[in-house]
Amino acid sequence: MTETTHLEAKVLLLEHDPVQYQCLMDFCDEVGLKAMPRTALDALPTLAQHKDLGGVLLAEDLPCDGPDSLGLARQIHKLRPELPIFLRRTSTRALGDEEQAAVRHAWVTGDTEQLRANVERSIFSLRYPTALVDGVMDLTSSAIRSMFPHAKVTAESPFVVHDRIIFGQVSTLIALESTWCRGYMMLQTEEHALRQGMIQGFGFEGVGGDLNFRELNNLLGETTNLIWGAFKNRFIPPRAFTSQQTQVPIVINHEQKYISFGSQDPQLCIRYQLADPRRPGMPPLVIVQRLIFNLHWSPEEFAEFAAAPPDKGDTGELELF
Repeated sequence: MTETTHLEAKVLLLEHDPVQYQCLMDFCDEVGLKAMPRTALDALPTLAQHKDLGGVLLAEDLPCDGPDSLGLARQIHKLRPELPIFLRRTSTRALGDEEQAAVRHAWVTGDTEQLRANVERSIFSLRYPTALVDGVMDLTSSAIRSMFPHAKVTAESPFVVHDRIIFGQVSTLIALESTWCRGYMMLQTEEHALRQGMIQGFGFEGVGGDLNFRELNNLLGETTNLIWGAFKNRFIPPRAFTSQQTQVPIVINHEQKYISFGSQDPQLCIRYQLADPRRPGMPPLVIVQRLIFNLHWSPEEFAEFAAAPPDKGDTGELELF
């Protein structure tokens, strides 16, 4: 099997016990979780601020309104049911039906091996080949620089997410299909930040911030098209197809800014910052990229494709992107 990269995932850490807090912080460092410690009071506001989480670590005896934190667990589950909740049990009482539905994984205090197994099975259920992740970051950065030639483009460290909340107001979606994968790629950004970036002169000469929302949509669409073309040239063999032609509905709730691809698998997420080198104090334009392999995912088949000699034969077809 090809070499895979162990990506980080952001988790909300709701823990009050000093000993357990330090134990969990060490645990997160070991397994690749980026912990965001919060109190019970800050838990729900933090969910509203962060749309790219991988899960929640919650202590049963966290000080909350009520005898324990299970009420908070139900609130979190209601708001973001896609996020797995890992409950550190401090009592032996049986959980009710609603509590069991809210808590994806319960573990006994001190048994971090049980927690580790649950995290690996839930948050890190998919592994991504290093060559694929590095290649996607490289070709995406190049495509963004082509569309925004006067911006300094920086790719943040990739991570995995379980959240299904859309970032910003402008998003694009394009299908990815090869012998080793079937799914989608998304680009997401904030409309006002994209407009501000154009005002600052990120784009080509003569293209400023007077673009209407349709033209801004087209700008992100053309960027997506460039990335797709480069992805196809690098990672999809000629005449590629998959034997699995399953389809699932994509559900979009615009009011809640929610999108579901019918899969509980984690998504590969990379954030790109576009900064103005002439104005270092200006907030960057952020473009969020997600790759969702919800229909077919086989790192083993990717390894076979990557190891095979390139097919230089001419198909005789003219392709336009």
